[in-house]
Amino acid sequence: MDKYYKIKLDGKEFSLPKAGIGGNKYVAVFDPYSDVNMNRAAAKDLYKKIVENNLQNVDVIISAEAKGAALAQRVADLCNTDLLVFRKKVKINFEEPVIAHVKTFTSGTSQLFIDKKYLDKYNGKKALFVDDVISTGSTILAIKEVLEKYNINVLKYCCVFKESDDVQQDLLYVDTLPIFEEN
Repeated sequence: MDKYYKIKLDGKEFSLPKAGIGGNKYVAVFDPYSDVNMNRAAAKDLYKKIVENNLQNVDVIISAEAKGAALAQRVADLCNTDLLVFRKKVKINFEEPVIAHVKTFTSGTSQLFIDKKYLDKYNGKKALFVDDVISTGSTILAIKEVLEKYNINVLKYCCVFKESDDVQQDLLYVDTLPIFEEN
């Protein structure tokens, strides 16, 4: 089995390392933190999809820490809008932390946190959710539950790569990453 999976973003080729996820299954690891040029190219391609679907005029881009946040920052800049990031830990400036309970394919059970004041700020506003890779959609489901309570209207859930057909949400994505099996 090849150690890398080749992808194209914004006309440029990048190599993603493959990593085991249990048994004989592997995924190609898209890590926008590890390559600024790859992150920039991914944001450009995702932004093109957002514009093609006339979704660029939103009040806020929403994402989850960690890798998705780097990409979401670039997309928020391209959309000329705000960014709201669900965090992995409660931050010292959080006055009223709100919890999203997540069960993910890659990291098991976890929690994401956001301060209520940020949710209140975008009550009744239009948003896009942006992430790097969506595997099962469990992060989306957890965050969606919180956003609905605060009347934040997510127009679309967006990612650079969809990793599975198990995702139940209607996604806007650039490409699909396969799950590899080695015999």
